[in-house]
Amino acid sequence: MNQDKLRATTRQTRLLTEHQRALAQKQSTLNRIKGFVDRARSAGVKRDGWAYYNVNIEEPVPFAEAEQILRQTANSSSYYFKPIMLHVRANIEPDVKAPPKTASAVSGDSPDTRTGDVLLTLKGAFVVNRR
Repeated sequence: MNQDKLRATTRQTRLLTEHQRALAQKQSTLNRIKGFVDRARSAGVKRDGWAYYNVNIEEPVPFAEAEQILRQTANSSSYYFKPIMLHVRANIEPDVKAPPKTASAVSGDSPDTRTGDVLLTLKGAFVVNRR
């Protein structure tokens, strides 16, 4: 009988200790979040103060243009780039299985009419603070 009580008490102590540890971790996380929110407020950041400019590029481009586009996605003090997908494929070759397109079906800006060194696919958004 005493052994059963000892085991039950030991188990309860272990559960309480684990519960205290979990609570301490949650409190630590909440403190870090509060610190982040406080720093954002002191910097003048507001929830609705952001503008999003979507980027959706999928076309063949010369190396220099691809480099320039990718350089523009670097974060700065006034905006940051929120990437979703980046894919770069070199050695662009026409799809042999695809039927030839007629001139009337292809626009001047169509990727089918552009030539480039790489096929650049970039999706994401520029997020700009509207101060």
